[in-house]
Amino acid sequence: MKQPIIPGFYPDPSVCRVGSDFYLACSSFEYFPGLPIFHSRDLIHWRQIGHVLNRSEQLDLSRVHSSRGIWAPALRHHQGKFYLVTTCMFPEGGKQLLFTAKDPQGPWS
Repeated sequence: MKQPIIPGFYPDPSVCRVGSDFYLACSSFEYFPGLPIFHSRDLIHWRQIGHVLNRSEQLDLSRVHSSRGIWAPALRHHQGKFYLVTTCMFPEGGKQLLFTAKDPQGPWS
């Protein structure tokens, strides 16, 4: 197996299996678009299929300092819906956020 499986900066991966498909979400900190989503059928070959945060009205990250923002996502699937729970560190403190989608490619709430 070649390392890294996903080249680049994709920390704190969370993997979710739905049938024969695997989906992966990772931290994106203060960067936008945020929370990249990847797809694989074999856990080796991954393709990015979108971002959870791709519309500015979803979350304002303009006040977030470097090395803060969105981290440690948890991606889950239940009864036909995807759920992503994550922490966002704002200057005034941390908040827990929940995003949902019927399709992992989006749109996400």
